[in-house]
Amino acid sequence: MPSSGRGYIHVCPHCHQPLTLHDLRDGDQAYWCHACNLGHRASDPPLNALKRLPQTG
Repeated sequence: MPSSGRGYIHVCPHCHQPLTLHDLRDGDQAYWCHACNLGHRASDPPLNALKRLPQTG
């Protein structure tokens, strides 16, 4: 697991589409895939939910 989310995008482990970030009632945040109707807490992403962004310039 990377020490930071910098340089990564959260994607759905099932369909690999980008996820949307939502605030939860308990103060945490979660990433959600609307196509698959699945998600995970931002503080506990599965390894295959992080996709490295291409390097720029």
